[in-house]
Amino acid sequence: MLPQHVFPPISPVLRDRKFALALVGATGLHVALVSLSLPSWECPLFRLTGIPCPGCGLSRATVLLLKGDLAGSFRFHAFAPLFLIAIVALILSVLLPKSIIQPAIARSELTERKTGLTALILAGLILYWLARLIFLQAAFVQLIRG
Repeated sequence: MLPQHVFPPISPVLRDRKFALALVGATGLHVALVSLSLPSWECPLFRLTGIPCPGCGLSRATVLLLKGDLAGSFRFHAFAPLFLIAIVALILSVLLPKSIIQPAIARSELTERKTGLTALILAGLILYWLARLIFLQAAFVQLIRG
């Protein structure tokens, strides 16, 4: 059994405004660079091994989703809508007053504890990644390379 402080993993990030702000800033910068077709940091796993990581394609998928291209977004990564929801949650946790955001974070933590939703999403992400690697490896690598 995992230690109690490990789960739920999302609510502590939402509570830590400085860390959430750093994540929002880094994510915003990366998504902006990708949307402008400018160089940004590439996946270290893909760079070192040639194997796409579970999140490879997520930035481009999110940019396409923000532009309203749902089909294009899903072609790059099916988890883009969940990623976008996470980004919005982070932004709200930074911008909204604590009196408003703390009850929402508490509900989020309770939901995480009762349902194991975060663990289910992470398991789904790993299964999705494995399926892409096993069944669509050449297409997956080509998609990531651009």
